[in-house]
Amino acid sequence: MKFMKETDERFIGVEKKIGLFVLAALIGIITVIVSVGLQSDVFTPKTRIFFIAESGQGINEGTAVKLSGFKIGKVKRLYLDDAAKVKVELSINTKYLRWIRTDSEARLIKEGFIGDSVIEITPGSAKAKDVKEDGIIAFERTRGLGEIAAELKDELKPALSDIKQIVAYINDPQGDVKQTLENLRIISEGLPATKQRLDALLTDTDKGVNASVKKIDALLDSTKQTINTVDGLVKKIDKDIPVMLERTNKSVENIQKTTEEIKKATEQAAPHIPSMIEKGNDVAEGTKEVVDSVKKTWPVRIFIKTPEEKLLKVDSYE
Repeated sequence: MKFMKETDERFIGVEKKIGLFVLAALIGIITVIVSVGLQSDVFTPKTRIFFIAESGQGINEGTAVKLSGFKIGKVKRLYLDDAAKVKVELSINTKYLRWIRTDSEARLIKEGFIGDSVIEITPGSAKAKDVKEDGIIAFERTRGLGEIAAELKDELKPALSDIKQIVAYINDPQGDVKQTLENLRIISEGLPATKQRLDALLTDTDKGVNASVKKIDALLDSTKQTINTVDGLVKKIDKDIPVMLERTNKSVENIQKTTEEIKKATEQAAPHIPSMIEKGNDVAEGTKEVVDSVKKTWPVRIFIKTPEEKLLKVDSYE
């Protein structure tokens, strides 16, 4: 052996090489173990808490435990207690335990609509006490798709029955819906003729409106001419009124002067009026006597007829 070491250079320092190789292998193995342990939270301090469920359906060992959507632990194991209920042990990272309190609640939910099941723990209130090692929190199982479908089925049964009745009522040939549709069909068939009548009526109305508009235009033109005539007449009157007023004023002045002159003449003739009236009466009496005498003379009385006496007619009762 000594001879080989001294003569073969390949085996020089082989012990050191083997030792380095073994050391590197050990370091690699330890690194892998540490990495796996870190990923699996093997080296993270854990606290054990429990919740009790009526059934273990949907809950499996290794199911993730989350708080506000953040993973804080996992389901470690399940077993039946003395009351045949499922006691679920949760392994929670101790650093997250401060948010879990005695009024916190664990719920089995689905991540997404068809995702994996997870245990979601709600944060407790600030007034509640912290959960200690081996503490128990409440559990609520959310409804699964089957339960939701069964509930929907129960709720939809009355609605489906009502829909069937409605469909049957609609399809009844003697029902109101069918009769109404038939009436609508009949009315729709008569719509083209009605449209034609309306078009004709609108055409006649349009013609009448146009004629009325023309008449109104003529009337407006006549009214405009009348207004212009009245306007010219008003302007002429405005011009003539001052002249007429001036003439009226002059006439009033002349009347006043004439009245004053008549008044003066009357005052001057007043003393002679009684004697003139007496003379006039004497003249009138003399004239009457002359006329009576003339009527009695022969040639004249022949031509004068004596008035006949006439009886008044009396109305009879017949």
